[in-house]
Order: sequence, then C-alpha cells, then structure tokens
Amino acid sequence: MMINEEVGELWETIKFEVGGLGNNYGEGADRKLLIGSGNKEAPVLFIGDDPDLYQNDDLKVASGSSGEFLIKLCDIEGIVPDEYYITTLAKKDCKFRDYMEDDQNELLEMLDMQIALINPQIVVALGSEAARALLKREVKIGEERGKFIQWIGGIKLLLTYDVNFVKKSRNDSGKKSKVAIEFWSDLKLLKEEMSKGYGEEEY
Repeated sequence: MMINEEVGELWETIKFEVGGLGNNYGEGADRKLLIGSGNKEAPVLFIGDDPDLYQNDDLKVASGSSGEFLIKLCDIEGIVPDEYYITTLAKKDCKFRDYMEDDQNELLEMLDMQIALINPQIVVALGSEAARALLKREVKIGEERGKFIQWIGGIKLLLTYDVNFVKKSRNDSGKKSKVAIEFWSDLKLLKEEMSKGYGEEEY
C-alpha cells in the first residue's frame, strides 16, 4: 500500500502532465484544469467526456448542469457523494476530441494512472466516448448499456449514456423519455451491485 505522500505526488504528476497538454492550440492555454471531483478512495468511479460534470474537486456543480443532474439522481438512488469520484477524459474545460492524437494518448495514460490510484470496485463509463476509451473499440451504448463487464484488475465496468444526453432527452420528452428511464435503470443496477459488494466485504 502506497503511503499518502507518494499517492499525493502521483496526483500532482497527473495535474502537471495534463496541465501542459493542448496549450499550443490557441485558446487551449485558457482552459481550466479539471482533474476530477469527489472521494479519491471511493468504490465507484464515473468517467465521462463532459466538462460540466463538476467545477472543482469537492463536487461543486453549476446550477442546471449535467453534473447537478447526475448528483441529484445519485442522491435519489441512495448513492452518496462519499461513494464516488467523477472524472473526464479531457480533464480540462473542453472535450476529448478537442485534443490532437498524441495528447489524447497522453490523457489516456493519465486516466490509467488515475484509475490505479483510486482503485475502484466499479467504473461507470458515461457515454460512447468514455466507453471507447476504456474498451479500446467502438461501442454502441444503446445496445451494450445496462450490464456489467468484467474489466481489468477485477474492476466491474458499467456502460451507460452521457449525462448531458440524458438530461436533454428528459427535457425534450419528459419523465417518459426512454433514454432517461434506461439511465435511471442503470443507476439502480449500480446501487444493487454496490450493495452486493459491501455485503461480501462485511461477511
């Protein structure tokens, strides 16, 4: 088990490495660094491609944002903030596709390091971009969501929709939105799996 000082240094390495990426893209230098937010020792890690999922490392979110939407749904389902950490592929106020290929590869290396440091029991990929980055292949979220995949290091991987896509679908179609209902179902599945995991540890 790494001591806290070593862990802290590795987190700082991630910040340093990501901070230097994309700065030669014109406006890239002005992008806010957003490494992640929440409990760094949480059993659940959400990974998305949406800079609006959080504003700082304490789960601060903007009013009406996708981050607020996700946290509210987690609260309703009984998934408390201490049980998860949220990060993005880009780790800045932009999307993964805004980076050039070499920088994208560097970001994925930093994501791997982040996953290793958090060591979650469950990773939730929010949207096809995040799923593609983790599985290294094209992913059809509509067909592959809603079930757990045994992933690297014994981690369970759950694929679901991009939160902003869900939020927009619900705004357009109301509570009966198919996408919103399926996303809600995926969060219920996540909660069930978390409970199962804790039960095994307590036993």
